[in-house]
Amino acid sequence: MAGPGTPDPNLQAENLRLAEQVRVFSGDEHIRREAATWRDATPAERVAETWRLCALVPWFRSLWPEGVPAPTRPSRCRRARWRFSSGSSRRGTASD
Repeated sequence: MAGPGTPDPNLQAENLRLAEQVRVFSGDEHIRREAATWRDATPAERVAETWRLCALVPWFRSLWPEGVPAPTRPSRCRRARWRFSSGSSRRGTASD
């Protein structure tokens, strides 16, 4: 056990691991790889994937330790109703 003022080696290792994940996942190359999947997707495909991911929220929540509080406001996934305009625009509008 580390004494007062001495960093815990396990915590240092975990912090380094988390810092590396932040570096990798926030990098431009990662964003380009992720976006490439959706570059040619239709609006309907994008919305379907959004709803699929929203449906996973309860499963992810079930993995949280017992003491972790749930978010206090409703998820946007549950409230949003997406409508896409006709034409070439891929922008949607959300309404509650």
